Formats: sequence, C-alpha cells, structure tokens
Amino acid sequence: MNPTDVVQLMGLCTDIEESEPRHNATEDGRVIPRDFSSLSRLVPPGVIAGSIILSRPHLPVRSLQEFVDSADTDASSRIASMKDSLLFRAQSIPLPFFPAPGGMVPWGRTTRDGVLLWDTTAPDSADWTTVLTDSDFQVWVDLPLTTSPLIWTVLSGGSGSTPAFETFEDFEQGTFWEVYEKTRETAFTLADQEIGSTAEVLERVRSIGVPGLHGYADKQFKFATGDCVAEFPEDYTAIMKEFAGGVIAGVHVFPPSRSLATRTNDLGGGMSEMLKALGKDTSFMQWGEVDGRAMGWLTTHEDPTGWCVAYLKADGSALTCLEDQTFATFLQRRLRGNNSLF
Repeated sequence: MNPTDVVQLMGLCTDIEESEPRHNATEDGRVIPRDFSSLSRLVPPGVIAGSIILSRPHLPVRSLQEFVDSADTDASSRIASMKDSLLFRAQSIPLPFFPAPGGMVPWGRTTRDGVLLWDTTAPDSADWTTVLTDSDFQVWVDLPLTTSPLIWTVLSGGSGSTPAFETFEDFEQGTFWEVYEKTRETAFTLADQEIGSTAEVLERVRSIGVPGLHGYADKQFKFATGDCVAEFPEDYTAIMKEFAGGVIAGVHVFPPSRSLATRTNDLGGGMSEMLKALGKDTSFMQWGEVDGRAMGWLTTHEDPTGWCVAYLKADGSALTCLEDQTFATFLQRRLRGNNSLF
C-alpha cells in the first residue's frame, strides 16, 4: 500500500513527482515517514473520509524536532496537553512522548478532536505505526499500521455515503453537520448516569470519530478468535469488536490474540498451588495490565459468565479477585475517575 494508491482511492490527481529519499534515524532527530510527506504533497488541505485531517508541515522536514516545533503541525502543544491530562488523572500509557527515545509524535487529528500519533520505536521511520486517541485522552488505540495503510483502511471501512475527500469548505457545508450531530448524541448518551458499563465504554471508543476503524477491529477479533468467541465474556466481546487494543483510562487492554495466548494455570510456586486449590480447571487469562499488575479473569467455570475479574502483582506473589466487577464495569469505573483496585 503506497501513497499513490491512497490518493487514487480518494479520487485525486497523483501526477506530482515523488523524489524524496527514504530516511533513517540521525543524530539530529528522525525525519517524518516518506509516505506521510508524499501524502502531504499529493493531498490538498481538507478532510479524509469525514474524519481525518493531516498536519501540514513545511517540506522537506530536516528533523523530527523541527516537525514537532512547527506551528503548522501543532505537535508540541498537543503533546503538552496529553501529558497534563495523564498527570491530572494519575494515569500512564505504555509509550513515552517525544523527545524520549521511541516517543509518540502527533501527525494529524480527527474531526472530533482526536489525535493521530506515530509510535517512533522502529529505527526506520517507514515502519512507524499509529496510535489514535480521543479528545479526552482516555481511549488510546494501538494500530499496527503506517500512515498510508491506515488511511486506506479508514477509506475502505467507512460509510459509502461519506465522501472520500472534501476540502474544508465542502466539509463545513456537508459532512460537518453529521459529525456535529454525532458529537451531540455522544454528549447526551454519556450524560446519562444510568448508562450501562458496556454501552459507556463503547460510546467512548466511538467518540474518537473514525468509523472506518471499527470494521478493522472486528476483523482482528474474528481472526484471533475464529470459532472461539464463546471463550470470552459478552462485554469483552462487544467492546473488542470495536476496539483493536490499546489503553482505556490508564488500563493497557490487550488485543484478543494476546489474551488467548496468556491463559495459564502454571504461574509457578505458590500461585500454581493456589489455582490448583481452586479447582483443576482453574486458570488465569490475562486481558491487560495496570500499574504493573496483570489484569485478567480467574476462569473457574467453563461458562465465561462466571469468570471473576482478578489481578496479579508484578512479582506474582498475590492474586486478588474483584468479585463485583466485570471487564466493562472495571473500565467504566476508571473512566469515571475511580482508580481503585479493590
């Protein structure tokens, strides 16, 4: 998947010459991925699939520091806002922010004020994948996609009634009103204090405002689980069909493929004996982690509806069951500001 394919899918002209060389990390910083700089030249200012707006750096960009400092990318202020939000809520996320090595760098935003960032862990900028967060910085989606494949996925998975590309003027006269109405609906839905836990988490995920990615999450879920959907509780299944994995309210939530790979009844030492005492079929399936603790289910029954949310300390020295919590209620409680693990 290359920028030309993406631009053609948007119905735009692709006759601008591609001459920028491929760059790796340098002592002065990291230059931006080539496919992003190509898209910046090929795609005029506007809105992609009613949801994505690219930053518009002055090209060529000589270092990643220059990109972050540019007023046209708004990256520096967005990083500051995200740091402040996480600090205020006493939350952390698995990746640091630039200029830390492998730090995240904003490269775009959504029409609902979400932020698109690069995970710059890879030494070659061509391999930088994407992190997408909502406007409140409470839902972070890890997407193993570079810029062009991400936009292709959004375009392919979106509504057929939404234009693939609009100038800002066309957007303000058309799709903007659909986005505005969805934003109002989200606000009313989340204002309901009686909203169910699964519904609230899903509404927060959808509030990011990139509908084309929901289909991507569903495909990843089906690929990971195959015919084993019944192996998960219903609330987890409903949420993970729209959330590809990442962070929700400071909780690192694994994609289903990783959760299925972490089911074990051999935790070593006293933990293994504890599980055996609970029953021969008891195991611990990890679905995430928070504050150095492994979050998961104590699977004491074949029926997932009977599984108990539990967590292990980092050293595996203790297992704590949260008998009154489910996957969704635990996340809902965190989203509402209660970070208690009891």
